[in-house]
Amino acid sequence: MLVAICMIWELLLMHQVRLEEAPIITLAKTDTHDSTCIEVTKLSMELLEKLMKAKPSLKEWQSVFRVVVGGGTTDELLARTPVCGTYSLTETGVRFDPQFPLVPGLEYVVILRDRADTQPRLTRLALPKPPSGPRVGISAVYPTGYRLPENTLRWYIHFTGPVTRGNVYRYLKLIRDDGLEVKEPFLEVEEELWSADGLRLTVFFHPGRVKRGLLPRLEEGPILEEGRSYTLVISARWPDTEGRPLRTEYSRSFTVGPPDDEPVDLSQWSIIAPPSGSEAPLIIRLPKRLDHAMLGRVVGVEDSTGQKVQGVMTVGGGERVLSFTPTNPWLPGEYKLVTDTRLEDVCGNRVGEPFEVDEFRPVTARIEVKYHERPFRVR
Repeated sequence: MLVAICMIWELLLMHQVRLEEAPIITLAKTDTHDSTCIEVTKLSMELLEKLMKAKPSLKEWQSVFRVVVGGGTTDELLARTPVCGTYSLTETGVRFDPQFPLVPGLEYVVILRDRADTQPRLTRLALPKPPSGPRVGISAVYPTGYRLPENTLRWYIHFTGPVTRGNVYRYLKLIRDDGLEVKEPFLEVEEELWSADGLRLTVFFHPGRVKRGLLPRLEEGPILEEGRSYTLVISARWPDTEGRPLRTEYSRSFTVGPPDDEPVDLSQWSIIAPPSGSEAPLIIRLPKRLDHAMLGRVVGVEDSTGQKVQGVMTVGGGERVLSFTPTNPWLPGEYKLVTDTRLEDVCGNRVGEPFEVDEFRPVTARIEVKYHERPFRVR
């Protein structure tokens, strides 16, 4: 890897000496015009051919050309985790395609390092801000309900518009019923878990304090305790991408019940089939609250030939009811409710597999994807 990195540095250096000008770094539309990429141009055909032969890996590309979210000192920018994406060669240079769309109004910094013994060049870029809209608020927080299991694992926070990222945990608090703030209850990861549209944040309780028998729980205690009450507070000081605070502070109090260690049992789902010729929804009633985000994307409907039935799946009833409304009226016949068995409940229990498992059981490096089918008939 080191040899390849040095080769890239030398190629860039030789190229700049020959042209006596710096590469040009710009934002550009992709071929489909649906997203924006970052391009480095003013590279010669000779250099591009050499880069094509070198075939740098992702880490090698990031050592000389990477993109980070702006804000902070130069040292902080250089140490920041790169934006995820892919690199490719174009007719005139190199293109970086981010994995998720760049956020309008948010500053990004392109770090281009010519060679190992020189200071990197920092170029700041940003998509234009859209016209100011209404202030951002919190539209929903999942799981819902006012009684949650002691081993609840995660929260989903939904916003009405984009908010700033980075160190988001400073805006979150968990207050116990005696008025004390629970110390560091969340798993604070540097690569925050945002949805592709930037409107949903996934926040995990620290698994080491959720799962029983692990050292963090023994030393620091559980996050939630059965029989107690808590309040989740999301500060109104959280700024949106225009620097404005949220409309209001969010808070929700809930009591804590016993831990739930039962796997998800698909055989206990109750399916209520609609009549043929109608666009009435298929109703599925669940025996317990399941993961809101996963329910909407891992459960579907197929017809007797195995073709996917087009429609909209809605999660409701405290994450205990699914309703599937077809695009076209139901035809009479056999159908299947198809569920990815990686589906989890709010405590991380999967289909046929509890979250609390034998710590000495062998761990597979790759999770096998399986699907469970439940037949039903439309009459």
